[in-house]
Amino acid sequence: MPATVVGGYLGSGKTTLINGWLQAGTCQGWALLVNDLGSINIDAERLRQDNGRLLELGGGCVCCTLRDGLGAALLELARREVPPAHVLIETSGMAVPQRVASQLLLQGLSLSRVLLVIDLERIEALWHDPWVGELVQQQFEGVDVLQFSKADRLGAAEAERRQQWLRQQLEARQRESTPPFHSERQLVRSDRWLQGEPLGRQQVLAWAAQLGPEVLRAKGELWLADAPEGPVSFDRVGERVSLAAAPSRPWRSTLERRGHLVAISRATAPAPSWPTTCPAASPAPSLIPA
Repeated sequence: MPATVVGGYLGSGKTTLINGWLQAGTCQGWALLVNDLGSINIDAERLRQDNGRLLELGGGCVCCTLRDGLGAALLELARREVPPAHVLIETSGMAVPQRVASQLLLQGLSLSRVLLVIDLERIEALWHDPWVGELVQQQFEGVDVLQFSKADRLGAAEAERRQQWLRQQLEARQRESTPPFHSERQLVRSDRWLQGEPLGRQQVLAWAAQLGPEVLRAKGELWLADAPEGPVSFDRVGERVSLAAAPSRPWRSTLERRGHLVAISRATAPAPSWPTTCPAASPAPSLIPA
């Protein structure tokens, strides 16, 4: 089976890109493997409704999480009555795509291409970041296609300048040799289930505003008082916070009405207190310890 690897740093837009492909029918008959970093797989949930580890996405497309390892996921796909025509792997934001591609070759798949999604809005800051800069630079190794995202936030001239700057950095990097980057030693992963009653939208935004630069990425689905029909998507990339205006999908059952959030931090900095449950129109929130 041919395989494509889609990589990119946290919040670069990998899931958004793949969702666009799914909606356009580009991935019909494909298998999609999602390599989530946290134990709560937000991306797989956003990609489609869950029927266990294997998700049916429509159009003959299958999604499978990689918590049990790449080999186990590929074996599960191989056992299907109709094998996929192509395997598409979305790596975690902390992975080096070329290393995932090497594992595919060891599993007997033929590599079609390695695509890297690049957040033009943040690439310069990430490249020079003392914590994750080396990882971001290593993610370019062995990449076949560069896919730029968020250029619309910069304007044509600034987007072109940053692309040219990146070309210069990559040319210089080809002449250098760097030691391996061990992200597990420097990053903290935290998963939290949020249950009970719906939260107020303004409370969530106030809480997100307290997050410091140590929090590299936060994402999840929340139960809000002003959107009782289904979960609302929450995203924090860098300093930018996004809270969807409407539910991303309907609740599948009453028992499912709970929120979940995944946060990735580069230090053990104290987290801001999480708001208590209350209506969206209530006054300033009272806070409980996180």
